[in-house]
Amino acid sequence: MKTKISKAQTEVWEWKESLYEELKDIPKLERLNYIREKVSKTLLALKKKKEALYD
Repeated sequence: MKTKISKAQTEVWEWKESLYEELKDIPKLERLNYIREKVSKTLLALKKKKEALYD
């Protein structure tokens, strides 16, 4: 039986691999700061998008 893998799942795996490659040689604390900054920017963008939908 062949397992079907969704396009979304494949994109997530590719994103995780690219992020790993980008951060693998950076010290742990710097990686955590980088990820925290990315998450903060993403949350801010989502909040703005949500506010725009309800305005």
